[in-house]
Amino acid sequence: MKPFVLILLISFFSHANAAELFGVNLANASRDELRIAVKNSGVKLVQEAGIDAFYDIYKGGAVLHKAKHLYLGFVKKDKKFAFAEYEFIGLQQPGMLRKLNKKYGPAQRSKGKFMSDQSYSWLSNGIKITFYQDWPAHKMRLTYVNPEALKQLKRERQQFNINSSVKNATYLEHAY
Repeated sequence: MKPFVLILLISFFSHANAAELFGVNLANASRDELRIAVKNSGVKLVQEAGIDAFYDIYKGGAVLHKAKHLYLGFVKKDKKFAFAEYEFIGLQQPGMLRKLNKKYGPAQRSKGKFMSDQSYSWLSNGIKITFYQDWPAHKMRLTYVNPEALKQLKRERQQFNINSSVKNATYLEHAY
């Protein structure tokens, strides 16, 4: 009986702290599923990913206080979630850090390049969550990353850039 209770507790706590956005578990989220959830929450779309864009852009302020944008990136081939990033105006977001610590537990803290530069990270069901100061841009960022899917997205983007360069070179060659 004890092993059953232990398994039940483990599954309850792992699901309670799963990395999710708009009620969608990010570990196995698809592009269409997440887009529908975002739309249903009333978040305003700024730009949807297309042939040459690899992520959606949403207005973030309606979702989180002082959030300027929410970026959502997906692998084009299988439409798998790759990353989400909230961009906050300014450098002070102590309330957000408290909420993240409450949801995911104590953060792994890292110091950055500058004395007051801080980065906080958590791992939840394979999703890496990072909250950090972006000093050069004078912003805070909260990212959710599926590392394997992000690698795929970067490879797709690199291949797209190569193909675009070849097409452009071919066009210029025939232009004169």
